[in-house]
Amino acid sequence: MTLLPPVFDPSENDLLDGLNPQQKEAVTYRGPALLIVAGAGSGKTRVLTHRIAGLIASREAWPSQILAITFTNKAAAEMRERIQHIVGGAADGMWISTFHSACVRILRREADKFGFTTSFTIYDSADSKALIKRIVKALEADVLGFTVSSVQSRISKLKNELTDVDGFARQANMSDPRDAMFLDIYRQYTQSLRRANAFDFDDLISQTVWMLRAFPDVAAQYQRRFRHVLVDEYQDTNHAQYSLIRELTRSLEPQHVPHDTRMELDANGGIPGASLTVVGDSDQSIYAFRGADIRNISEFERDFSDAKVVLLEQNYRSTQNILSAANAVIRNNFDRVDKKLWSDGGEGAKIVGFTGFSAHDAAPFVADEVHK
Repeated sequence: MTLLPPVFDPSENDLLDGLNPQQKEAVTYRGPALLIVAGAGSGKTRVLTHRIAGLIASREAWPSQILAITFTNKAAAEMRERIQHIVGGAADGMWISTFHSACVRILRREADKFGFTTSFTIYDSADSKALIKRIVKALEADVLGFTVSSVQSRISKLKNELTDVDGFARQANMSDPRDAMFLDIYRQYTQSLRRANAFDFDDLISQTVWMLRAFPDVAAQYQRRFRHVLVDEYQDTNHAQYSLIRELTRSLEPQHVPHDTRMELDANGGIPGASLTVVGDSDQSIYAFRGADIRNISEFERDFSDAKVVLLEQNYRSTQNILSAANAVIRNNFDRVDKKLWSDGGEGAKIVGFTGFSAHDAAPFVADEVHK
């Protein structure tokens, strides 16, 4: 490990002060892959920010070598603010962003490698719908039952699975008029985006993955740059997002290693892949409807054989009665990492059961309780 000049210099005690033993373990662990299974209210954001600060404080990384990915702009802003509070201006050099924002930054630099200009346009949902509407109308696809929303949803799902037009053509049943029609729609949609020098929202990730796979020299630039990759809400990653992380954390082949590198080489003369830290909880997965795959977290140890797993089970938000009830419900979930949330805040008031005759019956009860 090559030590870098200090960017800021807090003591280790400052970074670990107030953390419980499991949080401290997650902050201080060093290895190729770390899975932090963080139960609700267990202080995961604090662990992530202190882990990042620890990498800088120990001079294991420049800020520019750290990529931290969250799912929302709000979460990214909160993480940046917390890190700035600890490390000050050093946070400015980090990439702290959503998946889509990180991919936009990469594509703005590299899109000319595969036929787009770096000043490409990004289509929002309304732009995509307008384009699909024109194509469906021109092909008279509505006769076969196609609607704009159904086409948009199916294209989005395919792109999140990294299935392009040619990939769909290989799996489609061309004797089925609906499959044949959808292939025409998908192809025209893709061609129209390219002619307009535009990407839709799903393209931002899928095109980045395809570009990294197609251009190993470009991929190597980002693999050398990002030596520590941290991903929040990993249970909600879909196949395209999972693939992006895999591409960015691959080992560098010897031919891509700079002659003057100071990085530690592996037995083959390459550079080991970036250190990967993921935080998540399969019990909190809510985005299966848009392609999220909880197997990304439940099979993490299979995908990364040297992975360390740390469970954050102490809850700082609720009393024990609430957590005991939650534990009783979620233990029935399948394909999960077993954990038991607990609190040192006392048993608290007993929970109340309510059975409504309908959703409309239950809603006023919930509203009244919230109001009280």
